[in-house]
Amino acid sequence: MFKLLLVSITFLFPLAMYAGEITDFDIATYSLTSKDGLPTGMQIKLYKVNNKWVMEGKEKGSNAPWKNISCDTDCEYRASTQLEHETYLALFPTITQNQFDISCIQNIANAFCRIQKKDNPSKGGYVLIALVTGKPISMSLQRLTRPYSSNK
Repeated sequence: MFKLLLVSITFLFPLAMYAGEITDFDIATYSLTSKDGLPTGMQIKLYKVNNKWVMEGKEKGSNAPWKNISCDTDCEYRASTQLEHETYLALFPTITQNQFDISCIQNIANAFCRIQKKDNPSKGGYVLIALVTGKPISMSLQRLTRPYSSNK
């Protein structure tokens, strides 16, 4: 799965200086990818409003408005704990904490994570982890837009 994550991500920007936590660098639009690394048509947008993270989704090309995909109420994102990071890394059997860094924000519905190789931080990618399914389920993301730090 992680090989697919690496293959499905197009790296236009060095990630090396952004290890540690999710930052404004990660504000972007992403496409969910299939197990084959192909876009599924579902897009998500991560951004901030009043210094709080917001995640919205819609079908690619849809004229429908972006909709919050987090949860209904009281669903603010927070930085994931070290134990949660370890749990998420365990979803990828071919990687270890000694080889990769993971940075995530999450709420009760999902976690948005950046994964980077420790010895080559320009190698890595993004995943969305569904947390409401009993067992966390990871979905690879392909970044579609350049980093920016403005709202929406």
